[in-house]
Amino acid sequence: MANYKNKIIGFDLDGVILDHTMNKIRLAKKFGWELKPEQTQSETLKHIIPEPIYDQLQNILYYDPKISLLSPLTRGAKNVLAKLKNKYPYFLVSRRRDPQWAIHILKFKGLWPKFFNENNAFFVIKPEDKNEIGRKLGITHYIDDELGVLEKLVNIENKILFDAHNLFPHVTRFGRIKSWKEFADFIND
Repeated sequence: MANYKNKIIGFDLDGVILDHTMNKIRLAKKFGWELKPEQTQSETLKHIIPEPIYDQLQNILYYDPKISLLSPLTRGAKNVLAKLKNKYPYFLVSRRRDPQWAIHILKFKGLWPKFFNENNAFFVIKPEDKNEIGRKLGITHYIDDELGVLEKLVNIENKILFDAHNLFPHVTRFGRIKSWKEFADFIND
């Protein structure tokens, strides 16, 4: 683990800060699939719903104003961000292809500009882009809900899997947390 004073934290948006579980369940039902909460994790969902429908679902989830604003903040996110704000530098590094809409959602949720702003929020296209931004910013700890993304972060020392549905208890190659409370404990060790 990096030195206490030298921690620089990076966060993913979707599945870490925003909880899309119920929105995914509702949207999947409209497409004819009955999902359980643990089936909504992105990498799991891709194996259940065919790609064209999955892409359509994701597009609605992220960009339809009537739907995307319904996803709540992940429980504890705002409280932990408030505690971290003056303790560690941190950044949002998200693969949202429409940064303006992501910023609109962050404003709607009360996170922009209080916690994230034009100085600490970055929007990229590919997981490898997250690695490059992380390298440039000196991010030492990055939290994401997708194993495939964490595997691409070759220049970030501490990769943390946000496993809200406890799907990957066997994963040991990354730090693993199930909640923001666990993240607070993890980062303050």
